[in-house]
Amino acid sequence: MLFGAIADDITGGVELASMLVAAGVRTEFHIGNGGAMTKEAPATVIALKTRVAAPDLAVASVRKATERLKSAGCRHFFFKYCATFDSTPEGNIGPCVEGMMDSLKAHNTIFCPSFCEFGRTVYQGHHFVDEVPLSESPKRHDPLTPMTDSNLVRVLQAQSRRRVGLVPYQIVTRGAAAIKSALQSLVEAGRPLAIVDAVVEDNLRAIAEATAELALATGNSSVAAHYPEAWRRRGWISSDEAPDPLPAIDGPAAVLAGSCAEATLRQLALFGERHPVLRLDMDRAFTADIVAEALDWAAPHLESGTPIAIATGAEPEIVARLQETHGRKAIASRAEEILAELAHALVGRGRVRRLVVAGGETSGSILARLGIRRLAVGPYAGAGLSRCVAAGEDPIGLVLKSGKLGKPDIFERAIEAMAQSSNAQADLSRARL
Repeated sequence: MLFGAIADDITGGVELASMLVAAGVRTEFHIGNGGAMTKEAPATVIALKTRVAAPDLAVASVRKATERLKSAGCRHFFFKYCATFDSTPEGNIGPCVEGMMDSLKAHNTIFCPSFCEFGRTVYQGHHFVDEVPLSESPKRHDPLTPMTDSNLVRVLQAQSRRRVGLVPYQIVTRGAAAIKSALQSLVEAGRPLAIVDAVVEDNLRAIAEATAELALATGNSSVAAHYPEAWRRRGWISSDEAPDPLPAIDGPAAVLAGSCAEATLRQLALFGERHPVLRLDMDRAFTADIVAEALDWAAPHLESGTPIAIATGAEPEIVARLQETHGRKAIASRAEEILAELAHALVGRGRVRRLVVAGGETSGSILARLGIRRLAVGPYAGAGLSRCVAAGEDPIGLVLKSGKLGKPDIFERAIEAMAQSSNAQADLSRARL
């Protein structure tokens, strides 16, 4: 195994795997720390559910996954987190990465969350969402990981034992050799953790080239998407083998949205112009059987072949009121439980064969409830779109969408894409999705 990645949520892990597949790299995808790896593919992604877990539990899970990859002979390790560096002063990015460094005896590593294609960039160590500093973006209202500081050096230092440095934009633009030299200088200065600026795609390409031989790198999926180029230049992988295409999956379709992100709310609003959308009343979530009510609502629509959406997410002011009434963790956990139960009932009764899920934490809860441990992942087709198939006697088509990503019409487009093989889907442009 050449490359082993650990993702802190499901949607991010699938996105990373899909980018590797799009680059022509056969990639295994595992959910959680159970099950054996075949070691037949040059890349493996293990998706965990550690982003908002207690830091000690998150670190233990990440270290276990690291040991699994080590046992499989992995050469290059990667830790994947969100493009908006979702974390708190307690973690979990810093503690998880340092846990991996301890396991691998790695001297240093990089942090590169930029997703330039989608306007998430880092300049002089400060994170931006398009032209807006992260701390002034909607991420400041995130119900679980509110990002109120745009200075990533400061954010990472608050949650790390090792000292943090910066490789600034003016060095990154000089290319891979300059980046490597800057990283070595930071190590010599006692700063083994390095935030690396990236504003345009060429920056990510240079960072990947500079770090392809590091024991451990970390970042968003977009920097890892450039590693296959570096591997081929070194003769580590061949261009002869292509990943297997995903089959077309037809049948009833549903969207389950747990994300409260502004992008998801816009996507639901547009979807609702042409399809039925049920917004669950989370005030009743602890006293009424809203799962049964939702299933009763969904049945006639699905029987008629109409795609539906069911959502627990709401606008920031409603979320704030729910958190004040029920507690932040309690309401988030209950929302995940409800959507997971709905997914289990809808898929288990055969009513739904195509499922779109919005939200990383929600995706993890739903796949766990469905008992899905492995996925076949298709090629990347655009920000927010990660198509995959849960194989079996009756395969299920899945699109797992980060809450913050995707164009307004992504739900309808994703449902359409699942009805085609991934060979046909590969011809769809990123602009369309």
